[in-house]
Amino acid sequence: MKKYLFISIFLFAFIASLSGRSKGVKEVKEVNVYEMESFSEVKEDSLVTFADKTEIKQFKKAVNSAKKQPGIVDMADPQYKVELGGKSFFLWLSQDHGTIMDVENTHTIYSLTDKSVENVNNLFR
Repeated sequence: MKKYLFISIFLFAFIASLSGRSKGVKEVKEVNVYEMESFSEVKEDSLVTFADKTEIKQFKKAVNSAKKQPGIVDMADPQYKVELGGKSFFLWLSQDHGTIMDVENTHTIYSLTDKSVENVNNLFR
């Protein structure tokens, strides 16, 4: 009986850890960033690739530490599209605020932490 209880608790914890982690990014070899014209149109010749481990780490941390925002999403066209770890995100970035959206879930946005906004802005300079 204890064995089944343990397995049930483990499965519940595992499934719970997967839910809400749609933005989670793990293995990344490079980060591709495109400037966007609209949600569906990339600016021509705008690809910039980041392959340095420190730069990749900053992008991963920005995505993984972003906080889900409540409410209905109605966003302007994104400034950037970021591809990392087999996932793609739209990115809106200003000097003091950053927002990402998983391209496969356009009903949810995530706010970047202040430190992540600073780090990503530094990468874009």
